[in-house]
Amino acid sequence: MNTKLQLLKKEISELAKNYRTEWKEELWESEDIEEFGLNEFIGGKADAYEDCLDLIKRYEIK
Repeated sequence: MNTKLQLLKKEISELAKNYRTEWKEELWESEDIEEFGLNEFIGGKADAYEDCLDLIKRYEIK
């Protein structure tokens, strides 16, 4: 596999993991709109990075 692609996958994996770690499940019903909004933003970023990894894996040449 292409070394640059491996590095890209590693970096995206780390970003997804870091954002997923920051996301707090208990805040999804928070009454504090700022706290809720930030948590939703963080969760959305984690989802997007995970989606990117799925796409790369789907289309990479083996």
